[in-house]
Amino acid sequence: MVLRVKAAMRPIKNNSLSIVLFALFLISISAQSFAGWRLQNETLAAHGQAPVGYWHNLSTGTFLEGLATNWQAAFLQLGSLIVFSGFLYQRGAPHSRDPTKPKNEQKDREESGRFSWTYRHSLFLAFVALFALSLALDAVVGDKAYNEVRMLGAQPPISIAAFLSSAKFWSSTLDTWQAEYLAIAVFVVLSIFLRQQDSAESKPVESSNERTGEANK
Repeated sequence: MVLRVKAAMRPIKNNSLSIVLFALFLISISAQSFAGWRLQNETLAAHGQAPVGYWHNLSTGTFLEGLATNWQAAFLQLGSLIVFSGFLYQRGAPHSRDPTKPKNEQKDREESGRFSWTYRHSLFLAFVALFALSLALDAVVGDKAYNEVRMLGAQPPISIAAFLSSAKFWSSTLDTWQAEYLAIAVFVVLSIFLRQQDSAESKPVESSNERTGEANK
């Protein structure tokens, strides 16, 4: 019986990090949807409009724009870290290659030659695709959300092309980009001096600040 329970729990243990993170995502997006629904109805009431139902609000540009804008910024952040860490360095950071250790380019070419270029860069390519898809979604639903606001002010709608060149699009987009780049830059720098015991995102507690590219095993 004990062995059966352990066997049943093994997949959960082996995937516990992704399970918890996806669970937190679902909790957060659910809470966001309810808060956004209330805010949307407050905005409509301020303009003398009738409130909308919860499920209707989920299809509005206002709700979808918030999701798409944050998603494309998050995918951009991780994609940037993945590709830049391939040739840039940060002395002392656990997620940087050691600048004092030269690459054996001949050996690397021989070992990587067994795999296709696409496979060798598949992680970065996946994030590029996710970023492109979420950016396209952001443009479409962002235009819809902007036109919903313009309608409240009795203004004519604008096209997606006009929206992409508008201050509204770039203001919200760059607002998320700067936050994502700041967060990852602060993480890289703080990981040089600070530790988190047992975390794979931190160097071992006993390691020096100069130790580079070696996280907790």
